[in-house]
Amino acid sequence: MELQVKGGSVSFQIQKDKVCITDVHVEKDYLEIPDFMEGYPVVSVGKKAFLGQKLLREAVLPGSVEEIGEWAFAHCSNLSRVHIPERDIFFGKGAFKDCVSLKEFVLTKQEAASARGNGHIGALLAAVPVLLDAPYLLTPTEAGEINWLKKWDARLLDLLEKPDREGYSKQVLCGEEDLMASIDVYLAERRRQKAFLCYVRLQYDLGLSEELKEILQKRLRDHTKGCESEAAWEVLLGQEASGELLQIFADAGCITEANFEDLLSDLPGEDAEKRAWLLRYRDAHMQKMNFFDEMDL
Repeated sequence: MELQVKGGSVSFQIQKDKVCITDVHVEKDYLEIPDFMEGYPVVSVGKKAFLGQKLLREAVLPGSVEEIGEWAFAHCSNLSRVHIPERDIFFGKGAFKDCVSLKEFVLTKQEAASARGNGHIGALLAAVPVLLDAPYLLTPTEAGEINWLKKWDARLLDLLEKPDREGYSKQVLCGEEDLMASIDVYLAERRRQKAFLCYVRLQYDLGLSEELKEILQKRLRDHTKGCESEAAWEVLLGQEASGELLQIFADAGCITEANFEDLLSDLPGEDAEKRAWLLRYRDAHMQKMNFFDEMDL
């Protein structure tokens, strides 16, 4: 059967008085699935139900959902936020494969989660299927707890310590050489991914130890402007203007007298917010602005 919902339409099946979503047609960037269809609770999102829905940016799943099937949201490249219930959910293989824009899982009915850190949990949880590739951490009921955070951090350290070229041969053997034809391109992307993970953990620092904080900051310093790899700076160039991320970059010691002018010159003319932030930073922490900088600002 098919039903019109907020943001599009869904096809579904009723089995044993429970509803399974089998296919979705997205008409807007926001889609919301109701708790009940034909009087029955929606308990699962079927295999490939949202596959390749590039228009979708935010999806709201009902509190009754118990299962999200294989590749359910795979290749939804613009999906940034998913509302899921704070309960035990079975996630199939590759449920969020290549959801490269995923930034947050919003946990509904999350009284317990609220005490553990609010939005921090949703952001750290969203990094699990895409960046950490750690399905054992995709556990809404445990997210934000001390043991879960320790496992998250352990996985992050494991990824940072692995050689950047690891996985390249596997991609080639799997026929993905057209996507990553050059080892140099692959290495650059891997370094940016690792730098982005450092930003995520430093930004959402619930339970972050001082020891790990220094490791992450050193990773950013080692990949700032002027280093052999400039991945930490390249990540910021690709992000929307964010004073919080720039502050993390600065706090890690990535902005120096030696590289400041090069940082400034890298910014495109339309990126006025980052340019203004850097000039204010130099005014406060380095030398005073000169007349021409003020005119530029």
